[in-house]
Amino acid sequence: MNAIEVQTSPDRYIISIDKSLMDKDILFSFLERLKLEELARKVNFDESILEIGEEINDNWWKNNKSRFIPEA
Repeated sequence: MNAIEVQTSPDRYIISIDKSLMDKDILFSFLERLKLEELARKVNFDESILEIGEEINDNWWKNNKSRFIPEA
């Protein structure tokens, strides 16, 4: 048996992973990441979300810069 096997059926991917290859907690973390990726794809944000993210980052940095870079 290979460490990781992938089989396909008409409507599914069937993945088999050797237990010695991956800890259960890491596997569950990976599966949670896959769920989040799928949800993010379904949301269908437009380009304005990038502008909002940039604004949030800019405001956070202005408010917290002194915590990381002391003024001379």
